[in-house]
Amino acid sequence: IDFVVVRENNEGEFVQSGKIMHPDKPGGMAMDTSIFTRFGIERIAHYSFKLARKRNHKVTNVTKSNTLINSLAYWDRVIAEVAQEYPDVEYSKMYIDNASASFVLRPEVFDVILTTNLFGDILSDLGGAIMGSLGLGGSGNINPEKDFPSMFEPIHGSAPDIAGQNIANPIGQIWSAAIMLDHLGEIEAAKEIMAGIEATTAKGNLTKDLRGTASTSEVAESVVQFINATKLSTI
Repeated sequence: IDFVVVRENNEGEFVQSGKIMHPDKPGGMAMDTSIFTRFGIERIAHYSFKLARKRNHKVTNVTKSNTLINSLAYWDRVIAEVAQEYPDVEYSKMYIDNASASFVLRPEVFDVILTTNLFGDILSDLGGAIMGSLGLGGSGNINPEKDFPSMFEPIHGSAPDIAGQNIANPIGQIWSAAIMLDHLGEIEAAKEIMAGIEATTAKGNLTKDLRGTASTSEVAESVVQFINATKLSTI
C-alpha cells in the first residue's frame, strides 16, 4: 500500500451552497449544490500530476461522472486536458464505487489519487483503515503556491475522546510533520522521519489501535531515538 489521496478542499460538494425549504411541511425539501470551477480543477490536477512525477508516474482520477453528468463530467473534461501536458504520467479514470472496492481488493494499483472534496474525505479514511488504523495517516491542507500557510494534521483529527490517556497513535501526527517538511523543501529531514516511523512499526512498537501495548510517548520516543542514532552514525 503506497498511494496518496489528493483531495480538492475548497470547492465541490462541501461549499455549503443550498438551503432547507419548508422542513415541517409535506412538501418540504433540502438541497445542496456542488460547485466546480476550471481554476479549481486545473489547480489540483497540476498539483497531482507534478506529485506523480516525484513518485510512480501514475494518476487515477476518481469520479462519478456517469451519474453527476454536469459537475463531474466537467471535472473529468478539465482533468483530461491537464493530463495531456504530462505525457510521462499514466492517467486513468475510475468511478468511486470501483475505486472503493479496489482500495480493499487491490490497493497496489494506485499511486496518486486525484478526487473531489467529498470522495477524498471518504477515501482518505478508507485508506487509513486498510493500513490498519486511522491513527497512521498523516495529511496536509496545502497551498501549492506557498502564498499562504498550509496546515498539517492527522487524517483522524485530534481524537479528544482519548486525550490525556497516552494511548493515541502518534504516527499520524509525526507523519504529518514529515509531509510539512517535504512541502517546505526539507526533503532529507522528511525522509529521516519516515525512516523512523518504518523502523518503529517494523519492530512491533505499536499502540493499542494496532493491537500493540506501547504508549503514545513510547512510540514517539522510538521514532526520535532512531533519527538520533542515524544522525550519529553518519557524523
